[in-house]
Amino acid sequence: MDMDKPCLYDEDFYGWTQQQAKALEQRLVMELDWPHLQEEIQALGRQEYRELVSRLSVLLGHLLKWEYQPEQRSRSWFLTIREQRRAIHRHLRQNLSLKYRIEEALLDGFEAGVDLALRETNLPLRTFPEYCPYLFDDAIAENFLCDTRQDWEG
Repeated sequence: MDMDKPCLYDEDFYGWTQQQAKALEQRLVMELDWPHLQEEIQALGRQEYRELVSRLSVLLGHLLKWEYQPEQRSRSWFLTIREQRRAIHRHLRQNLSLKYRIEEALLDGFEAGVDLALRETNLPLRTFPEYCPYLFDDAIAENFLCDTRQDWEG
């Protein structure tokens, strides 16, 4: 690659992706932008981890609300818990290696989950535990705290 010439990666990312895909398809090794390809592939992996953490934070936030503010339980909370559990199962089936980062994701997701619960309730911070009180397998189980195997009956 000519170092004096502006890089397509910096000027037209979409164009760069198409060029790189074509070079990969045709196995044109010398046409590949190795440093940027490596960077983008690593970014894709980080994005999959962030997706898991994001889904966990919504799930954990709603489980906290469900547990600590039972008088406010609603169909909406029930459906959010159900949706996030299904999405997490699906995401892990599609990204098997993420299972090695489950504990880390649970910790990261719990912090954001507490913030979600604080935003959506009038409960003080001291209401919620400092550390995640749920095991990962429990949190994603259909019958834990909020049984999402059944119809909502509020």
